[in-house]
Amino acid sequence: MQDFILTSQRRAQLYEWFSTLFSAPLSEADLQEFDSYDLRDFLKSLATLDPLHPAATHFQEQVSQLLQLENSQDQLAHSYQALFTQTRLLDTSSFDELDQDALLLMSILLKQYGTQLADDDPLHGANQLEMMATLAFASSEQVRSEAARIELLEKQRALANQLLISWLPPFSEQCQQQDTLGFYASLAQLLLAVFIMDIHYLNNVAQ
Repeated sequence: MQDFILTSQRRAQLYEWFSTLFSAPLSEADLQEFDSYDLRDFLKSLATLDPLHPAATHFQEQVSQLLQLENSQDQLAHSYQALFTQTRLLDTSSFDELDQDALLLMSILLKQYGTQLADDDPLHGANQLEMMATLAFASSEQVRSEAARIELLEKQRALANQLLISWLPPFSEQCQQQDTLGFYASLAQLLLAVFIMDIHYLNNVAQ
């Protein structure tokens, strides 16, 4: 059970991290945090996992290059604007016809748990990532109720298998094609690598 708790908390932290990075442009303070010991150590820990090594290493390289640029925060904000405000790549409905039952579940979960984002649209990719974090953390707290833990895992499986899997691969591909700066393209690659590892965990290991 302790392994399940720690894994769930780690999964929650990862999804929350991705949701935060994609939900809004990064401030100067946010950007400088990438040069902190804790965040560099966090990225190194991701790179030690074989399924994540290529994407995590590439993201580390992109971060290093970005921090060396003049006006890096302005360039990153421009990149965010082009990708996620003008092109609206985080509108998941633009990629595929989404499962209506899963969207209904997402809407119900948003009403139940809320969101830290200003936009509570169930189609917003950052909301779906945050909800995965919320459910993962909630499941880590259900140590005495197997039924409640299983129910939370089933909700995560539904979101992963019926929503996230339909838009994350094309989202990552579009970021590669459109992000001339490279930060969000490499971040999307890392997100997809984490998700592939996580959906395997949900479908084959978690219980």
